[in-house]
Amino acid sequence: MIFSWIVENIWEFSGILCSLLGVHFSIQKSVFAWLWNMIASILFGILFYQHGLYSDMELQVFFVLLAIYGFYRWQKEELDWQAEKSSKRTLIIGTSCSIIYGIFMGYFHTQWTLGVSFAYLDATLTGLSIFGTWLAINRKIENWKLWIMIDFIYVIMYLQKELWGTSLLYFLYIFLAFRGLLQWKKNLQT
Repeated sequence: MIFSWIVENIWEFSGILCSLLGVHFSIQKSVFAWLWNMIASILFGILFYQHGLYSDMELQVFFVLLAIYGFYRWQKEELDWQAEKSSKRTLIIGTSCSIIYGIFMGYFHTQWTLGVSFAYLDATLTGLSIFGTWLAINRKIENWKLWIMIDFIYVIMYLQKELWGTSLLYFLYIFLAFRGLLQWKKNLQT
């Protein structure tokens, strides 16, 4: 049963494995996180296209670009860097831009694409995910808190689309984000 699901859902399964490796290495503050995240993004881009989740597909393009940037940034950083807190201003601006992005892209997808699913929700989560990745690249501890919220909502959306493996992945992401938050708090720069 599991083997047949893997064969029938090879893009999803492969993306799940690469994503889990990416989060694992991110918690460990390893530059290899960005390589695994890039591979996962390519695989999930294909999957989301197949399921009409166009904002999620577009997000994967951003994730590939951000993974390249993250790899470059983390490669240049010291090996034992400390996490930092974001300013309230940064969090307000980032969240506001994410919501504006969600409104704009949600409207775009409802008007100009066929078969779009959850246009405004998907686009808003995409905007928040871009912001969360930017926070992670810049070693901001709030990235983990944002991912907990985003992943919870994604679980519900993916269940609605019957993407069972992806739903399970994002459920696991919630726990991994809590683990990352606790791990990064241990060396928070004060």
